[in-house]
Amino acid sequence: MRKSVLLVTLVLMTMIWVTLLVADDEMVVPLGDITIEPINDEPKRSEVVFPHGVHFSYSCQECHHKWEGKEPIQSCSTSECHDLGSAPKTEDGKPVKDPELRIRYFKKAYHDMCIGCHKDIKKINKAMEASKASLGEKLLPTGPTGCNECHPKDE
Repeated sequence: MRKSVLLVTLVLMTMIWVTLLVADDEMVVPLGDITIEPINDEPKRSEVVFPHGVHFSYSCQECHHKWEGKEPIQSCSTSECHDLGSAPKTEDGKPVKDPELRIRYFKKAYHDMCIGCHKDIKKINKAMEASKASLGEKLLPTGPTGCNECHPKDE
């Protein structure tokens, strides 16, 4: 009986992965790390090595919010989504207030999404620890929230 359940589970998992990986001839889901390079000419910090495979427990649309699941996913900076290499400013040099224009700034979009999510997970973990609800349960893994954790200094 155990072997049958294991076999069925293995077959179903294989079918799901095959569907994800070859649903479209051009679609490929990176299983390892993705290097995210700044799109501005003179970045102040190094590129980020993003562990894509660690984030598979989340819905793809949490990050790829314009993706409809059929076409290949476009780069955030080439999809006219987060395509600004510097923060947009008004004619007098002040930061714009329009949130739709501000989020087009590549750095803001990544920082809001990544750091925001990691901070949310930390808050959930702290609340669980405080309420003792985490006893016997594994807390959610969290990610970096500091600059050098994602952008290591060049050696």
